[in-house]
Amino acid sequence: MKNLFMVLFLFTAIGHSQNRLKVLNDSAMAIYKENPQKAIQLLEDALDISLKEKNKFESALSKNNLGIVYRDLGELEKAKQLSEESLEFGVLDEYIMASAYNNIGACNRKLGLYEEAIDSYLKALAIYESKGDLDKQATVNNNIGMVYSYLSLNDKAIEYHLKAKNVFEQQDNKKGISEVYNNIAIIYANDGNLENALDYFKYSLDIEKELKDQKGIAESLNNVGAVYYYMQEIDSALVYFKSSADTER
Repeated sequence: MKNLFMVLFLFTAIGHSQNRLKVLNDSAMAIYKENPQKAIQLLEDALDISLKEKNKFESALSKNNLGIVYRDLGELEKAKQLSEESLEFGVLDEYIMASAYNNIGACNRKLGLYEEAIDSYLKALAIYESKGDLDKQATVNNNIGMVYSYLSLNDKAIEYHLKAKNVFEQQDNKKGISEVYNNIAIIYANDGNLENALDYFKYSLDIEKELKDQKGIAESLNNVGAVYYYMQEIDSALVYFKSSADTER
């Protein structure tokens, strides 16, 4: 609510300035998680103004931002269409293009259109790599890995998760590395390779302990316990399940 008041105040204060389109877009993306309907209103206002002014850059930006908000609301077809329409403006801004491709990829992934998702994600990834945007590279690599796992192409899935890990290592992002290990462990577990799954869940657990993340520790302990359970090592499973429960208290 505090963010919303701040947004409305800023918009009222400079509503007639040349920065109004930037304010509308920035404000909407600052509040869309907590107030998506207000964010949509702001973005539609920005889109109306930018179309009237024939401002292709701001029109493309507003369309794609609307796509992101609608994806967050679960309206995937509408979200995908908006991001595709964003690209149709022909604005050669790499960040708008990459964001649009990423949003289309995410929509396709959730719609079960996995090949299309990979195609869009790869377009986004190429741009983020050319710009040296490590955060986005890691995220998109992880997303591609996830889609390949849905296709049961586990070697490709692990390849992209490890690419994400390499980026996280450049950033010294230990939480990100832990998440990669967890993702790889799940792939191995689903493939019936319980020994490798156990190793990677334990790698994740070691990092969570280093970070002293109690929630992460509890989840990792539970995952290790689950693997031991499926390996029919019940005593070991119970030890980890108990440790997980104790950690959550």
